[in-house]
Amino acid sequence: MRTRDDILSELVELKQNPPQSFSGSMHKTNKNNALIGELVDLENEQNPERYKHKSQFNEFDIHITITKK
Repeated sequence: MRTRDDILSELVELKQNPPQSFSGSMHKTNKNNALIGELVDLENEQNPERYKHKSQFNEFDIHITITKK
C-alpha cells in the first residue's frame, strides 16, 4: 500500500512537469484527480472520526428563497 508521502511526492512531480499537448493535459488531470482521490481515501482510513463529521453535514436540508425587488 502506498503511503501519504508517496502520493504527495507524485503530486509534486505532476505539478513540476507541465504537459506538452492537449492529450497530455487531459492525462495529467485524470492522474491528478486519481491521486487526490487516493489521498482522501487514505486519510479517511487513518481518521475515521473526521469522515464521520463530514458525512453528518450531508444530512442537512437547505431551503433558500430568492425574491426579486
